Amino acid sequence: MKKTYSDIIKFTKQLVEIPSQNGIDSEKRIANLVFKKLTSFGFTPETIEDKRHPSVFCEIKKNPKGKTIWLESCLDTVPVGDIKKWKYPPLKATIRGSKMYGRGVADSKVGIAIFSYLAKELYNDPKFKRNIILGFDANEQSGEYSGIRDIIKYKKPKADVCILGYQSIDEISIGMRGWLRLKIVTKGKSAHTGSRSKKGNNTIHQMVEVITALRKLNLGGKKEPFFEYGSAFNVSLIKGGISINIVPDECEISIDIRFLPSQTKQEILDKISKTLKELKKKKPNIHYEIEFLRCEPPFLTSSKDKFVKLLQKIAQDELKTRIPLVTSGAGSVGSVITKLGIPIINAFGVESDNVHAPNEWIDITTIPKILEIYKKSILDWLGSGQEIN
Repeated sequence: MKKTYSDIIKFTKQLVEIPSQNGIDSEKRIANLVFKKLTSFGFTPETIEDKRHPSVFCEIKKNPKGKTIWLESCLDTVPVGDIKKWKYPPLKATIRGSKMYGRGVADSKVGIAIFSYLAKELYNDPKFKRNIILGFDANEQSGEYSGIRDIIKYKKPKADVCILGYQSIDEISIGMRGWLRLKIVTKGKSAHTGSRSKKGNNTIHQMVEVITALRKLNLGGKKEPFFEYGSAFNVSLIKGGISINIVPDECEISIDIRFLPSQTKQEILDKISKTLKELKKKKPNIHYEIEFLRCEPPFLTSSKDKFVKLLQKIAQDELKTRIPLVTSGAGSVGSVITKLGIPIINAFGVESDNVHAPNEWIDITTIPKILEIYKKSILDWLGSGQEIN
């Protein structure tokens, strides 16, 4: 275990020191490093080719008719941002005390390293007589999720449980909110703001009416079990006007809605459409267009799922503390995988913080425990005979 631990730290460091910032870097170099690592274990990985965003896929079969565990983590990271806000160079994987700092170290390069060595440990364990899928997907951080879509499209993976590489040591996430994004544009007529005769049709004033009407729908704040923090509605971007002395003739907003499993995309769209049509009847000077941008569904793995219960029990035994089952507010590739009907562990892993912020870090001393928890859970679930009541 000691050598495996040091190997995981070394591999994580190598991964962090290859830039894979979404929108800036290609994942080609990091995909190549992962490919070589899996090959060195005696596995036969494949590259799911994309000119800029290649993903890595690997099937490890010991019993084609047996159960399969799918381990999935993303190759890309969010951008570094302002380097001046970092204590240490963000692409150098600096270790200070028990912490490793670096962009993407938590989200989710340590996940790649742990899953790779977990697969090696399982494969070399004589008790393991089942199957593993390793997936390392590109272009996750953009929200396009093209890497995981390519993996599903070209490899059609079949598994009994999927574990994602997002990290969280004090809780196990078994679901996430869905998200729906829209753009609304109001259109009017420009004029000089000082004109005595030509008033124009102010599109920012129109948009105030639109936003007020939509906020009254209470699309945010809906709650249900495992989603006690609720749904959310946010106008997150607004653009309008070209000069302080010109009545604006166009205004645009972007809306981000986080919704729960009991809500549907169509239900939300219908409510918005109906509300704006009623507003238009009351105020004919309002002219608007709605553009659908993107939607990913929510998911919730049953808290009674055998693997979920087993993982929770073993995690609590090993960490000697209560580990609650929760859901995540942010999105993940789980929203794509859930369409396959596979139970998903959305997040559980090493202690970490500052994800998507300067000074992202992991506590490297928590790696051995997490590796052991996953290994025990998978071996027991795949056939040791342990039952969880």
